[in-house]
Amino acid sequence: MNTATVLAQSPTPSGVGAQPPHSADFETVFSYIMWVGTVLGIMALCAGGMLIARQRFVGRTEGADKAGMMLFGGLVLAVLPAGLRFVFFGTDSDTAAMPEATETATPTPAPTTTPVAVTRPAAPSEPTDWTPLIWIGGVLGALVIAALAAYLIVRTRHRILDRRTAHTVLVDDFAAAKAVYAQVADAYAAYLADPYAIFTRPLLDDLDQPRTAAFIDAFAAAGALNTDTCPASTERVQAFADASRAALTAWKAADTYARAIGMGVQTEDTKRTVRRIRNALGLALDDTAAAGERATAIATVQRLSDGLMTVPERVYDRAKTAIETATRKQLTS
Repeated sequence: MNTATVLAQSPTPSGVGAQPPHSADFETVFSYIMWVGTVLGIMALCAGGMLIARQRFVGRTEGADKAGMMLFGGLVLAVLPAGLRFVFFGTDSDTAAMPEATETATPTPAPTTTPVAVTRPAAPSEPTDWTPLIWIGGVLGALVIAALAAYLIVRTRHRILDRRTAHTVLVDDFAAAKAVYAQVADAYAAYLADPYAIFTRPLLDDLDQPRTAAFIDAFAAAGALNTDTCPASTERVQAFADASRAALTAWKAADTYARAIGMGVQTEDTKRTVRRIRNALGLALDDTAAAGERATAIATVQRLSDGLMTVPERVYDRAKTAIETATRKQLTS
């Protein structure tokens, strides 16, 4: 009587270096802990990066060491979980060993039937749970968005404050430059409005005098940059401030020199002639004098000053305007 060949499969016994079994619950809890560590590490990396970016933006380096420690700690927390997982669980150790076939033969010379291989159905695999990964990805994305929003808010706030501060400084600098320019303009206007200044500072009307010419050029340059409102450009305000200071310096130099020189060295005859010119000019500008007397006085000024001193046209124009006004009053009275 022949017997059939019996095929038996048995799992390979654990040998040297085989991984010890772990419970599924322990592995799940350990996986959650490792994911939390990874998230904390990434958060630390983001915080360190933001701190370095902020320090560079404000131009300070006090927190560089702290930021470096945060980056290093975050890197360790982000990488350490993967290493611990490898140490505790290693690679996939659940692969079953290859089955061994044991054959028992009967003394019969040949089998009468063909052996039938019996295939056992494989155990259904459980679906992968992606919930922890989704939660961690969502939290990580929210943290990245929040960090980016905070960085943009802080950066925008600093830019607004910097612009306000820069505008305030710009307005103050422009006001200071305007004050300097007004000081020069008022001093020069006072000289032009005084008809008797030609007897004390005649060189201020002499454009051949280097100091006077330098002042006229500097004052014109500052006036070209003078505006009613504050310019938006820092360079424009700085140029106006420099020009105003240059005009003030040139005015002081020209005015001081003109006062020191005065009418220059004069003889006694020249001094008497100058006194007569001054008296005649006073009569021409006297509002109580008759129009005819004032016209005669201005003619005397022109005659006596010819070849002796230069009387600016503004003085003659002022006297002529006053004479014409007095004449109209006499005609209408």
